[in-house]
Amino acid sequence: MQILKGDLSNVKGIPPSGLCVGVHRAGAVHQKMVAKHGDGLAVWSLRPDLDFIAFKKEGLGEQGIRSTSDMESIDAGEKLIYGVRGAPPEVREKAREKGLTLLADATCPFVTQQEEAEIELLNAGCHLVVLSSRTHHGIPRLKGIAQAKGKEVFIVEREEEVESIRLTRFEPIGVIVQTTFWLETYKKIIARILERFANVQIRNTACIDSLQRLPEVEKLAKQVDAIIVFGWTEGMTTRMVEVARAFNAHVHKIEKVDDLRLDWLRGKEKVGIIGANETPEWMINEAWRPDLCPK
Repeated sequence: MQILKGDLSNVKGIPPSGLCVGVHRAGAVHQKMVAKHGDGLAVWSLRPDLDFIAFKKEGLGEQGIRSTSDMESIDAGEKLIYGVRGAPPEVREKAREKGLTLLADATCPFVTQQEEAEIELLNAGCHLVVLSSRTHHGIPRLKGIAQAKGKEVFIVEREEEVESIRLTRFEPIGVIVQTTFWLETYKKIIARILERFANVQIRNTACIDSLQRLPEVEKLAKQVDAIIVFGWTEGMTTRMVEVARAFNAHVHKIEKVDDLRLDWLRGKEKVGIIGANETPEWMINEAWRPDLCPK
């Protein structure tokens, strides 16, 4: 059996670690702060369970730094870092009220770009439409920003949901997109929005990782008899699985090496594996130990 790994090494915008820009940068920020300050660091995070997974090989998160979604648990003796997924306005305000020391902001630059686009559209008097899955971790943050300005957010996940937007044809709307949204779906929804509404401003806030990683999934899925997507995020991992299934009938998702099942591989001449945006290259390499591959 031949094993093919998705080659992301020469893909623009994806660091050598295999991680997306935001996660790679956040890990570097965390490591730098631990090295400089040593202890008493708290990362406020929308997904604290995910913050250190990619960096466990370096020991990040085992000492000196912790991650939490509970602002009340962070005391004045700790130094605060905002995690890669950003922090809603009410969390930042709470940190100011508590007098916490903000050591660093590790928010992904594409999340920051998305927030800036949202604020620009809201300030222009637009109602906000977000193309996103409703369960995405970023929705509370986006709703929090809109709520602070007295605005409602309409979440649209599928093309047919455009009809349920409670606005008239000539009311101004601004459209932004979940950073890891599938762009093929994005194009279809945008086309329907432009048919229904006459005053539309669009900001494509998809991150470069989603633009570049998904074509590599398609390419690999077409080359192999089965493909393994290694990831655990509801955004990019879900998009990658959807893309792979459009071109390959045998698509499997794993979140850890132990999830790999030998019966997925038996009888297959070529099997591919590719990591999602929070899966480092070293984890991909661990998944293909010789003893796991059937003869």
